[in-house]
Amino acid sequence: MSDQVCPHTASGENASGLSGCESLAAQFRALGHPARLAILRRLAGEKEACCGEIVSALPLAQSTVSQHLQVLKDAGFLTCDTRGRNCHYVLNWDQISKTQEASDAFWKLLNSEHDNGVLSAVNELAANE
Repeated sequence: MSDQVCPHTASGENASGLSGCESLAAQFRALGHPARLAILRRLAGEKEACCGEIVSALPLAQSTVSQHLQVLKDAGFLTCDTRGRNCHYVLNWDQISKTQEASDAFWKLLNSEHDNGVLSAVNELAANE
């Protein structure tokens, strides 16, 4: 994940308006389903879990859980330790930390831009008085 979150050019906008946000948006999409959040929460309290253990903790079909596990794995949130026919899922704490840092940076940037906009508006009002 990039160190920059939705970087801006000198004009205040990035070239495409979207390119710098793609990585963070992909992570948010992977987290954008309640079942995936429940899977992450379940695994946070475990060293590892196989698909069957995760399925038994959720009111979803095994095929649905498998699809959600694949999305989380593709996004880098999970790793899979294959043992025979079973895949044991483990949280990838490095990716979780990177996503948290990028998310925090994004919200900080958003709040900063909001604060700057409010300050500019206040200064403009004061100058017009």
